[in-house]
Amino acid sequence: MTNLKAKLQNAARKRRQRARQTQQFGLHRIEVLLSDREFQMLESACIRRNPGREPYSKNDYIALLIFADGERLERQESALGVCNRCKSPLPVGCSGVFQGEDACWLTRDCRTLNLTDVTGHAQIDEVQS
Repeated sequence: MTNLKAKLQNAARKRRQRARQTQQFGLHRIEVLLSDREFQMLESACIRRNPGREPYSKNDYIALLIFADGERLERQESALGVCNRCKSPLPVGCSGVFQGEDACWLTRDCRTLNLTDVTGHAQIDEVQS
């Protein structure tokens, strides 16, 4: 068997394995590129977020972050109410029909759901329930 043929067979075998994992277990593979600083922060957080115990695996840590953010997003969205301009339930509102008008939630206030504070619009303070 040639080296190229072996590589192609191995790649096909991995594709079939990943397809089985997705179908049977609902597992999806993604690849994420991190800077050195981001990777160091991830490694540190895996240890620091589970003190006195075995550190989280990188997969578990990221999955837990996704779950935590999903719950936070649901809380944020449920507290939004209706748009001052169209009186439609938020976060959908007018779906952009009135975007740009001062009274439309989508013009500025929608940024409260953003994740990043680079723009100065993040709402990362947790509401204690």
